[in-house]
Amino acid sequence: MSERWKLLKQDDLARFMDELAGEREVWVPRKTNRWDWVKHETGEKVKLPGSIIEVSAKKLFFPRRRPIATFDTREKWSVKPVEPPDGPRVVVGMHPCDVAALRYTDRVFLESGHRDGLYAAERDRTTIVGYLCDDMKPSCHCTDRNLSPDETEGMDVAMATTEGGYLLRALTPKGEKLLGSSLLQETDLVPERKEWPKGSYPVPTPDELMELYEDDFWVEASDICLTCGACTYTCPTCTCFLVADEKFEGKGERVTCWDTCQFPSYSREASGHNPRRTNADRLRNRTLDKFAYRYFRYGKNACIGCGRCVIICPIRRSFPQLGQKLAERLEERRQEAKV
Repeated sequence: MSERWKLLKQDDLARFMDELAGEREVWVPRKTNRWDWVKHETGEKVKLPGSIIEVSAKKLFFPRRRPIATFDTREKWSVKPVEPPDGPRVVVGMHPCDVAALRYTDRVFLESGHRDGLYAAERDRTTIVGYLCDDMKPSCHCTDRNLSPDETEGMDVAMATTEGGYLLRALTPKGEKLLGSSLLQETDLVPERKEWPKGSYPVPTPDELMELYEDDFWVEASDICLTCGACTYTCPTCTCFLVADEKFEGKGERVTCWDTCQFPSYSREASGHNPRRTNADRLRNRTLDKFAYRYFRYGKNACIGCGRCVIICPIRRSFPQLGQKLAERLEERRQEAKV
């Protein structure tokens, strides 16, 4: 791919989106009461946020409710798998943290030995125009997760702000196909490189965290947790789901729906036994799953530092914050061992 960037003037952004939408489905962030992902319609204004989008792009690849099969309740054997989605699609404005989350989700749905055909189809038909961040919000901590607000890995096109417009550069053959517009001008400009802060939410290593498995910390920390599951549903790397059959007037759909390990029913067995009966059990499981279990299984922890759990928690506490507290507890135990 070319190392040269192309310039798109600010006033031409909406026209460029219209051109893309003329041949393919285009999704962009839009703000009503919060930033969310919407399908772009010709003639609509487009504004790209310079930092965190409250709703992650996960729902575009792994929807909250996803039909996987249909059936007729009047027939004994009538289950038919849902046809995979097709038709080209472009997602414009995914920040590096969301792209990193998608790369992590690929490990779960594509590379774990249990390939998800519907997810794979969404990935294959999508071209990602990633948008490098202009700034970091107080809740952002991708730099503590070995990422960066100007990371381009996983993008098909990298897009960045410049004076009076945007710079775009194709990173893959799929991305190259998008940049033939006459609205894009050759330029010698390159994105500004910045020094990004880090150290907001340091977390112990996976092995260190496992040392605290039996620690009283979990009981103390879980005392105020509402187990509402909001952190799970807003997290771009959470992939747990349940399967349900929905029936109406003889027709049925088998669907997957997002689930959360924070609910008491999540791990309850058919016998009625629940190995994670208490809030402390569930809080420990989710924290260790993010920063230890997933690392042992996939070689990478499941936090990309987007900060959405910091934003959405009704008690203003997040799992990275818990990680920080665990680091302090680990140091306390080490000091105690010296005495």
